Amino acid sequence: MSRPDVAFLGFMMETVVTQVAEFSTPVLVDDISALPPERRAAITCAVTSAFNGARPELLDLLPNLTHIVSAGAGHDRFDFDDLRARGITLTDTGHLVSSDTAEMAVMLVLAIARDLVRADDHVRSGRWSNAHFGHRTRVAGKTAGIVGLGRIGRLIAERLTGLGVKIVYHTRTPKPDAPWPHESNLEELAARSDFLVAAVPGGAATRGMFDMAVLRALGPRGYFVNVSRGSVVDEEALIAALTEGTIAGAALDVFENEPRPDPRFTQLPNVLLTPHVASITEDYAAELAADISRQVAANLGIV
Repeated sequence: MSRPDVAFLGFMMETVVTQVAEFSTPVLVDDISALPPERRAAITCAVTSAFNGARPELLDLLPNLTHIVSAGAGHDRFDFDDLRARGITLTDTGHLVSSDTAEMAVMLVLAIARDLVRADDHVRSGRWSNAHFGHRTRVAGKTAGIVGLGRIGRLIAERLTGLGVKIVYHTRTPKPDAPWPHESNLEELAARSDFLVAAVPGGAATRGMFDMAVLRALGPRGYFVNVSRGSVVDEEALIAALTEGTIAGAALDVFENEPRPDPRFTQLPNVLLTPHVASITEDYAAELAADISRQVAANLGIV
């Protein structure tokens, strides 16, 4: 009996492709159109990522696709109306990214407060022998405003609590089981915060929610940290706020345009930049391969 084909709708880590290949034939994105029509028609399951989404021109080539497994937690690059019209179910691996992403958020809070990158450069450059590095910001005892209290936001809040940080959170409605105070107004949350941490999903509902009004409320001693999606920030407002001293600084793992963020960010000394790697650890890679493989096998009826 021939092994079923599984389509990959974009780049995927080799570990994932290798594990799926143990029970199926992976068809990489550049090879889908070259398949004979009868083989494309036989494909019922595909793999993608939150970054790649599911482009309509690829879905058109797979008329009998019923299931897509997406690596990651983001859904903003998927057209759910289109998926429903095609009869395609989407599942993801969002439960795997929570711990690593929360860990990254905490690290960014600490790193931007203590100016870690420039401190490293101060030693490497030899300037230490001629100049004291100066004072930076203590994190313990400060207030972090967590915007979004899903799996990731809750873990960020828990871990910052362990560092002695006071937590206030913002969601559309309060979480009955949350042990921290809720603030219904985002600008008020920013005004109460020393660190404003974005942990919300992307999409139309959150686009540009961190605008100049929010940044002004955060103020010249406040820091903005984003591990969610670049689309949630008005980047023009953020660049202006960083340039003009409206806020003290920012730590950004995500950007509106990836992998080519606005080059003005790289010229600002008060922003820490990382390349959308909050969840990318060796541990996550192994867990991701196993989880995608499990979901694909279940969809194909393979046990």
